[in-house]
Amino acid sequence: MAASGCLGMGVPSHLGGQGGQLEDLFRDPGARHWLQGLHHADRLVFLSQRLVVEALVRTDNIGLRELHLPDLLVGATAGASALESPPLEARTLGLGWQFHGLLRGVPNLQWDGFSLLLPVQTAGQIEGMLLVRSEENGLTVHPGENPDLWSSAACGDVQFQQTFLRADEWLGDQPLWSSLVQTHQMLRAGLHHLPHP
Repeated sequence: MAASGCLGMGVPSHLGGQGGQLEDLFRDPGARHWLQGLHHADRLVFLSQRLVVEALVRTDNIGLRELHLPDLLVGATAGASALESPPLEARTLGLGWQFHGLLRGVPNLQWDGFSLLLPVQTAGQIEGMLLVRSEENGLTVHPGENPDLWSSAACGDVQFQQTFLRADEWLGDQPLWSSLVQTHQMLRAGLHHLPHP
């Protein structure tokens, strides 16, 4: 997936990408051809990975970007996005948040680790986004309801057991979340309209 160059399309060159616009994924003939060759499960993985990349491109948290973006661009780390799952209600606790509950149907939960794009919702309102490492205490992964997607796209459920997440994993406020939701919709629609192999 990383060898295709598509993970870096729309990522500024000074951040390790190919430059250009995100929409180039569907304009560039080579990129379109590569994306058309992906089966449904691989498209889920690509969408998830590319959303985590985009979150790090747009974040003001430079330390978090420098730590995670290079490995995500080359596919050394898996990017999992929870944007398609109903958000969990978080409880503000000191300099962070406590999460408890189950996120269902999250793609790209690779066994050797992943970084999870997680909305923070309190009192029914989205505050912003966190980037959560799979090694966090109180976080476990379970196979999802669809065994085929679990085996082909590592699409499963993420269980939080009173998991405390620190503010230093903060990606950005509600405007970042809104922009990523729009990007998710654009990428999903673009992938949907491509022919399947």
